[in-house]
This record gives sequence, structure tokens and C-alpha cells, in this order.
Amino acid sequence: MGFSRTKDRIFATYETISGWLSRRSKPVRNIVSRVLGGFFWLAYLRPASTVRPTMVGLAKHVGAPSATALFRGYVRRFVTGAELAERVRHGFGSELDGMLTIPDKAKLDMHLKTGGVFLALPHLHASVAMIRCLSQIYPVLAIVRLTRDQDRARAQHDLYRQVGCEFLDVRGETPTTVARQILKALKAGKIVVGVVDRIQKSPAIAIDKTKDIVRVTGFGSPVGFDGWPTRFAAKAQAPVLPGFVTQTDGRLKLLIGSAIAPSADIVASSQNLVTQLEGFIKLHPEEWAFSVDKHWSRALQNGATGGTN
Repeated sequence: MGFSRTKDRIFATYETISGWLSRRSKPVRNIVSRVLGGFFWLAYLRPASTVRPTMVGLAKHVGAPSATALFRGYVRRFVTGAELAERVRHGFGSELDGMLTIPDKAKLDMHLKTGGVFLALPHLHASVAMIRCLSQIYPVLAIVRLTRDQDRARAQHDLYRQVGCEFLDVRGETPTTVARQILKALKAGKIVVGVVDRIQKSPAIAIDKTKDIVRVTGFGSPVGFDGWPTRFAAKAQAPVLPGFVTQTDGRLKLLIGSAIAPSADIVASSQNLVTQLEGFIKLHPEEWAFSVDKHWSRALQNGATGGTN
């Protein structure tokens, strides 16, 4: 059983009690979260699983001495981030007020004086909680991709309705509608937030226009990276801001990288974005939820060198 199916089973188990659990005390919620976290350890320890080899590869790339310790941090951050997202989904989002800090807020404000920005994130455990907090400060359009699993998609839809900002499901809209809404939001001076670390097999050419993917290097391996973030930003003449979210001591922190100016050279812009996101991940690998994605799993294992335990 792959990790995606493991996550689906964990979700199905959790969904049967989530409404009841949301009204329980924090100690009770913590106990259930630890139990659910145990399912991730079953996936990690199962001999045929790709989770441990993936963590070994990631640990080599980031210089972590132990893949097991890295995964322990991953599970803790996942559980914490999921708990925050569930509080939002069940109407307790106000508990997150004041939780977010933005060290480079002045940089963000400076860019917003002249128009919108595209805040590009990898898949992170606390992304949803951060977006909820961010939308209390700025006008935000969240670009989301609801899952094909109907039960999870329904739960995700309920969640984003509670986040407090506009959201656009790219799976449920035509490409033309998606492009029009993103460009409209950027030109209106909004923060367009999107997760951008979905990858495919590296194309044989620099840009595969039929699939809208660009060939870049990530963690030492050639990968196919979505071209739409830098392409839309170029059309709207809006900067791309690489971003990252960390969780520490009950606080969320939004880290912002160097702005990527709008450019017709989407290969160079995409590589710049990937390089900056990779830099964030190397500093906080336990926050990167998508490290166990099957495509990144292969890339991390293929590009790794050296040894870890």
C-alpha cells in the first residue's frame, strides 16, 4: 500500500470522529492525534514502504544525521498542522488569531504598494493555518486543488470555506477561468497563494507547452516543474515571492525569499523559485509535507549522496 493510500485511510478513520473530536478538550484531541500519528510510523517501518528510503534520501540532502529523527519531526509537524486546520474547518479559526508572525512583513508590504504578488509555497503542514491568519491581514486568493477522493474533497471544501479568503479550485475550473481569476486577483493587488511543488517526469525539452511543465533541477535531479506560477506572474507583471511556513512553540512564521521579477524567461524564473524553495526545505525539512510524494520520493532517492541512518 502506497503512502497516498495510507493517508486516505488515516483520513477516513479521522473523519468518522472529527466533528465529535473538535468539541473535546485539547488533552483528548492530543491523545487522538498521537494515535493517528502512529499510523505514519507503521508506514515508515513497513519493509516494502518507500517512506523510509525517501526520508533517508532527504536526510542526505539536508545534512540531517538521522532519517528516523527527521521523520519524527515530520510526524509531529503533520499532527500539529492538521490539528490547526481542523480547528479552522470546524469553526474555531479565531483560536489562531495572533499566531502568525512575518519577519519580512515590510518587504511584503513594499511589493503590495505597487500591485499583487504571487506567494509560492511548497506543500507544508501548516499552510492552511497560515493562509487563515494571512487573510485576516491582507486580501488573499488561495489556489487549491481539491482531491479526486469525494469524501476528502468535501472535507477540503468545508475547510476552505472557513479559511476566510477567496479560493479557487483549479481542478474544478477550466484553464481559461483559472487564468482569468489569477490574473484578475494579481492586478487587483491581492496576494495569490499557491502551492507549486507538484512535479512530473523531466521533459526532454526545456519547456513542454502541452503539459505546461518546465525542466529544472531539484535536489540534484532533473524534474518537470509547473510553469504556470511564473508564467501568470509575468503576464500580470507581478513578482513571485517564494514562501515557507514553520511551526515553533505554538506560533506560525511565514518566511519570505527574494522576489523573482516578472520575466518572459520562465525557465530561469522557475529554476530560481525551485532553488529558493529548496533552500527553505534544507533549513526546515520536517515541515515539507510533500517530501513523501511519489515523484519527489524518486528524485530525493536518485539525487542523494553520502550516508545517513
